[in-house]
Order: sequence, then C-alpha cells, then structure tokens
Amino acid sequence: MKGHIRQRSKGSWEVTIDVGKDTAGGRRLRHFETVKGTKKDAQNRLAELLVSIEKGNYVKPKRQTVAQFLEQWLQGYVATNTAPRTCERYEEIVRVHLIPALGSIPLPSLQPEHIQKYYAKALEAGRRDGRGGLSPLTVHKHHRVLYEALRYGVRHGIIVRNVAESVDPPRPHSKKLVVLGANDVRLILDVAEKTPYYALFFTKAYTGLRRGELLGLRWCDVDL
Repeated sequence: MKGHIRQRSKGSWEVTIDVGKDTAGGRRLRHFETVKGTKKDAQNRLAELLVSIEKGNYVKPKRQTVAQFLEQWLQGYVATNTAPRTCERYEEIVRVHLIPALGSIPLPSLQPEHIQKYYAKALEAGRRDGRGGLSPLTVHKHHRVLYEALRYGVRHGIIVRNVAESVDPPRPHSKKLVVLGANDVRLILDVAEKTPYYALFFTKAYTGLRRGELLGLRWCDVDL
C-alpha cells in the first residue's frame, strides 16, 4: 500500500494514495486529495486514508459539492426522520447559513479549517440583517446540524470521515435568569388589572404556561 504527500503551495498539500488496479485494463488507480493546513494535517489525512483501505472502509469520493450533499441530506433523511418543526429549523440553518458559506466546496475537500473559519465569521458578522454577528449558542446549533449531516454521510458511505469532529465550536454562554418574586408578581398584576390584558398576565403568572401556549388558549381548554 503506497501513498505520499507533496506541497502544492503555502498551506496546501496534495495527498496521493494507490487504491488498487483497474480490473479491466490492469492500470493503477490513484486517489488525489487536497488538504489545507500544515504538513502534519496532510500526514494525518494520508494515515487515515491508508487505514481505511486496509480495513476495507475506503469510499471513493463522489463528485458533489457540500451544497449538493446537504440538500440530499435534507430531502433523504431530515424530511422523513424528524418532526416538522425540527425539519423547518434544519432547512433554515442549512439553506440560509451553511450552504452560502460552505456549499461551493467539493465535499471530499471539506476540511476542519473551512468550518472553523465559517464559525469565526458567523460570530463576527453572521446576522442576516447585516447588524453584527450571531450568538455563540446559535453558531453552536449550526455546528450540531453540520455534524449530524456529515455523520450521516459517513454512515452511508458517502464520505470517509466526519471533519466536524476536529472542529472546536463556540461555547454557548450561560445566561443568569431573573426570577420575579411574589411581591413583584403582585405589583405587575396590580398595574395590569387596569388594562384589557389582566386575564392574560394573571393566567401566565399562576399557570406557568409558555407564551405560545398562552396565546393559543381557547375557551374550550378552560375548565373552571
């Protein structure tokens, strides 16, 4: 089993491995892959490919982009294996954020560096309205979606490895919750009693219903 690497330009390496012979013509078959990063990154990738061949897990990369793969994942897995609300949320993250940022990259060439740079850019200027960056929690959700998609790709033999495993997503900041005391609730209800929204605030305070549940409440749901 043979393989080698060579530097193409600064920070760019070509990994080459022999993957056997053509059964028809007997000519040697080779797999070429570009790795962005250090020489150590290229050496690690070469080792992964050689091990996958030895274990019989090598998958010949398909000629598709990250965008094509993510659309395939949405239609072939997400649409049939998740709840409608989850599917809608995944589609928004993929089509609004992941595909514009990473979609043009050939799937076999996707590297941790590409993903890491996207997360940094999203934190700085990822909002759709152009008013700054996304929160660490939001970007972390993007990471979870991309990770799940790539894991699906490995499981179904589309790609050899999940490169998102080598990425460090931003850590969500925990928020300190402000809890109203009994006196605070009473003060709010005293003010609200003079408005048409008193019943809404009263029900919220003494049932713990979430906003969506409260606004969806109907008379047929109430048993006094």
